[in-house]
Amino acid sequence: MTAADDRPTFIPYLHKFRGVAILAIIGAHAWSMFGAFSGLQESNPGYIRIYAVTETLFHGSTLFFALISGLLYSRVLCRQRWPVFFGNKLRNVLAPYAFITLMLTVLAWPEIHAYLIANKIPYNFLQIYGFQLLSGQAQIHLWYIPVLTVLFLSTPVLNALRTPGQGIGLLLLGLMPLLVSRSTYPDLLSVKTVFFFLGAYAMGMYLGDRLETMHAFIERHAAALWSAFVLLTITNFLLFFWEYVPNAYISLHQSVVYAQKMVLALLLMQALKQAASHAPKLLDTLGTYAFSLYFLHLTFIWQFTELWLKFHPKPGLLEAAGIGLAMYVLCIAFSLWLSMAVHKVLGRHSRLFIGV
Repeated sequence: MTAADDRPTFIPYLHKFRGVAILAIIGAHAWSMFGAFSGLQESNPGYIRIYAVTETLFHGSTLFFALISGLLYSRVLCRQRWPVFFGNKLRNVLAPYAFITLMLTVLAWPEIHAYLIANKIPYNFLQIYGFQLLSGQAQIHLWYIPVLTVLFLSTPVLNALRTPGQGIGLLLLGLMPLLVSRSTYPDLLSVKTVFFFLGAYAMGMYLGDRLETMHAFIERHAAALWSAFVLLTITNFLLFFWEYVPNAYISLHQSVVYAQKMVLALLLMQALKQAASHAPKLLDTLGTYAFSLYFLHLTFIWQFTELWLKFHPKPGLLEAAGIGLAMYVLCIAFSLWLSMAVHKVLGRHSRLFIGV
């Protein structure tokens, strides 16, 4: 019997927080992908205003997923035996990732094949598929699953740090991303990125063992936390607007992003806990289908963008802002509809294919 055995296995406000997280992650792609695909990001200097606003709000939101994973581990999943824990991750995370990557590789194969032929590169479908699995390059956002796999594999080591020194090792790891910055596009998958998200995962474990203490701390220091969030958000915006590019191992900008998102996570969890049943019911639905929406949303953004640019190949700034918002709403709606449809047809087996 452990201290975690009498803890509830479902925490409503954390489930809603997962719904908020997927909204933020999709927001990080809706406008930026349209700006990149349309060429506005390179051709129109004024696009930096849209980019700076949306990236300030949404960039780095995948940190929420890593934080939630750590919270749920120390709060709920730590009672599982390791074969059960890893078996669940294999079935619920890696299996749908392998299926989605397979589908994306098959759909893109004509272009991939043409590229390989044109560049006289020896090719084999299984080799390309294996590379896509290991690198998370089947679509631009899938880099997170190889990173998440490393986080899961590190869980026994992190779990051993939960007791010695009252979790100080986890707390230090949680602060590590302030010094070890993730790499950004186009090198999204790197050792630095793994350590960056390992910090959020470890911080989640640390907080998961201290949820009551955490909420008491947030309540006592709400004014200071809100002030810090506002200051970090302004700094984040200015760094995006000035197009700051790090020239050293430590990126001031990614340190600011990490601090901003961690402070925001605390404030959001507190607000959702206080709101209880008054929080929008849609967040529960989004929380349930969050992983499936993560897998599916970029395909819809891509398709909507290509369709729009076919008729309006040279969008203006106001058009880009409006279309980004429209795509944001539409890709959420279509991804959610498809997820629900697949789940209804396949039942519990849909988890193997789309993660829900």
